[in-house]
Amino acid sequence: MELVQEYASQALHIYNTADPYLRPIRRFIFQTQRQIYPILLPYLNTAANLAHKSPAIITVGILLLFLLIAMQVLNFIRRVMVWWFKVMMRIVFWTVMVLLISAIWQRGVERTVGDLVGWGQELSDVWWREYRRWEGYQNQGRSQGRNPGPMIGRTNARASWR
Repeated sequence: MELVQEYASQALHIYNTADPYLRPIRRFIFQTQRQIYPILLPYLNTAANLAHKSPAIITVGILLLFLLIAMQVLNFIRRVMVWWFKVMMRIVFWTVMVLLISAIWQRGVERTVGDLVGWGQELSDVWWREYRRWEGYQNQGRSQGRNPGPMIGRTNARASWR
């Protein structure tokens, strides 16, 4: 009980201290309420009468409210995921930059460029080899007359033409 009395006295003291600053805000809120109330009252009465006559409207309204809340939550999750993805991509980018600079620093520009060209050539060779392999699968199916058109759907990947 002492705790409640202590907090009540502190709240009263804060209210009395802030009252001169809050008075214009409260006055504005009350004036706005007095001006809007006569305009808004007929619409609120009509909505209440419709809700009383047809409870299905309230059900649809609650369903739309749940849908709106679900969309807001999903939008928030999407924004968080996009933010983390951007952070991770920045980290990966700057890590690659630091690794590239450190490799150049350790090995020199000429040796690093030679290694990169070699790796690029090897990657190109692997890509072309795989391209020719899958092109062969496609051509094998056409030569046997199974699929004269473009390869749509299931391909002949089980065949060993190599």
